[in-house]
Amino acid sequence: MALIGSIPRRCVNLPSGSLRTLIECVIGNKVQQGPAVEEFYKKFGQWLGTPHVFGASSGRTAFQLALESLNLEKGAEIIFPVFTFPVIPMAAKMLGYKPVFCDVDPRTYNSGPEHIEPQITEKTGAILATHLFGQPCPIRPIAELARQRNVRLLEDCAHACGVRIEGQRAGTFGDIGIFSFAEGKNMPCFGGGAIVTSDEEIAGRAENILPGSPIAEKDAITKKALSIWVMWLLTRPFIFGMTAYQALRLKLLLGQPLMDSAVGDDLLEKFKNSNPRISRLSNLQAAIGLLQLNHIDAFNEGARQNARLLTENLGEIPGIKTPDAIEGDHIYVYYPLTVDPDRRDDLRHYLLKRGFDTKTTDMSDCSALRPFRETDASDDHPATAKEASILEICVYPVISPQKMRQLAGDIRAWAGVAKL
Repeated sequence: MALIGSIPRRCVNLPSGSLRTLIECVIGNKVQQGPAVEEFYKKFGQWLGTPHVFGASSGRTAFQLALESLNLEKGAEIIFPVFTFPVIPMAAKMLGYKPVFCDVDPRTYNSGPEHIEPQITEKTGAILATHLFGQPCPIRPIAELARQRNVRLLEDCAHACGVRIEGQRAGTFGDIGIFSFAEGKNMPCFGGGAIVTSDEEIAGRAENILPGSPIAEKDAITKKALSIWVMWLLTRPFIFGMTAYQALRLKLLLGQPLMDSAVGDDLLEKFKNSNPRISRLSNLQAAIGLLQLNHIDAFNEGARQNARLLTENLGEIPGIKTPDAIEGDHIYVYYPLTVDPDRRDDLRHYLLKRGFDTKTTDMSDCSALRPFRETDASDDHPATAKEASILEICVYPVISPQKMRQLAGDIRAWAGVAKL
């Protein structure tokens, strides 16, 4: 049985000094408010190459801030990729907008202008271009399409913080870039999110919205930060092998579900009862963000190298497709391995026995979900990636290249294909 060095499905990427910063903010009464927020806005904007940054308590509330800063008419249509995290279009629906879905490229799970343009109508207010899994979408032609059709463009960079397309950072091509600093992303800040823009009118609206928005209570921020730090500790391969991995193996032995989060309609059922309200980035989250900016480029490069190793060592395997980043570089916050849906769970269980925990995706075919059937008139999304086919693999640099090669060898052995 694998034990030492077992690999978790997700590794929380916290920089050194995170716990010390947490303690200092608590002792100095700077958890909620303090000087780190404005400093983070300045340095994050400089790093991205954009003049205006506005923080929020999460990626979802950052998306809400983006929509309110656009000042669209209620009832306006917003075009989303049909394969996405369903909470985002649900948030738009709850705010009074109409989600409209376009198809995705089966090679990348991203939408391009050829998928978006047929969905544009006189009611279209905005397009959300998503860099899913950290793979850049064809953002330049999408931006040109939005300009030609006089439609606002939002960039969802929740998975793509630091991605470059022809030297330009993702999030700076459209009217607003949206970022998430949640624990499962590549730049976690004990939670949080942000929007960025170079549009002065949009920036002015955001500046008017944020001062009237609350900041979470000190105890709630601290409790969440501590829980994320514990997650960081438990996802170190050595500790994971002695703790959560053993629980997963027991669940597999007993035929129980493998600790997967709610997805699809079950996820939306929980979310629709929430009260969407913008809240601000805390000083503690901003202070962690400043630490992250010192490490994020090196971290992203390490993840790219691991993803490259995995792709190169898997090669051509019947019934398995490695991801295909076509535009710019990539990060692979989650490395999406596409597997024959009838065999995906078998591969997942095989890898778990070998010491590699993997994850089913949180993304969904939104056209099939109950809340959107009434708003999405089209049932024809032929290239839609099905969530039943995707297995997400962690490629963060805390995992050694040797482990990446071992993982590829185990996948090839499962498929009955000789090692490269």
